[in-house]
Amino acid sequence: MNQAQQSPSQVLGVLIPGGTVRTDFIPSDPTGTKFTLALTGINGKEIASVSELIFFLLPGVTLPPDHGAMLFWQIVSTPNPGSNNAMTSTPFSANTTGTATTTEFELVGAIANHKPSGAFRTGWSTNETLSAAMNNSASSTVTINLGVSIEHMSSVQNIGVMQDKTTHVAKKIATDLFNYMQSFDTGSGGGGNMVVPKNIFERWMSRFEAKARVDPNFFMKNSDES
Repeated sequence: MNQAQQSPSQVLGVLIPGGTVRTDFIPSDPTGTKFTLALTGINGKEIASVSELIFFLLPGVTLPPDHGAMLFWQIVSTPNPGSNNAMTSTPFSANTTGTATTTEFELVGAIANHKPSGAFRTGWSTNETLSAAMNNSASSTVTINLGVSIEHMSSVQNIGVMQDKTTHVAKKIATDLFNYMQSFDTGSGGGGNMVVPKNIFERWMSRFEAKARVDPNFFMKNSDES
């Protein structure tokens, strides 16, 4: 990496929209390809309100040729003072401190020299493991750790994290609308035509908004629901 004027840990940045830019990633292995950052300043039920993370290379920094930086996250459950009740059920396991428990890292997204920044959805508001941990907040504090791994682009591309997510989301929404309209088709329009009520779009929009209030990402999970 080109790390001029930056320490080894200050080559990457992350931002919660509306928050402070964090660049204090800590190298976590001797190769200099893995980093961690404790996402302090937000914990407990506040975490669910974070819908996106902005991940980027700092100015003047480039990754090794043909490599990308993959961003991951994990849940950390730390017993409150006077309590020994950190989350211990699967998928939590004890970490190296011997007190807190953590989940395995999950992928958020990736950046590369040709795409040095990105806004990535967290999915935290609908993550069942995170919800269960937050419901245990009386006896433990829930926080988030971020991890970064510098990987060859073949690995990054195989996972598909460099795809244009905006286009992908638009396709999912369009598919949800099409499937909803199709459920009302009387079949009387002949081949290639669809006959639906005049107010079909308003009805779909009302349904979409109602379902999104319960699960903002429902259309990404199953576009066949009506």
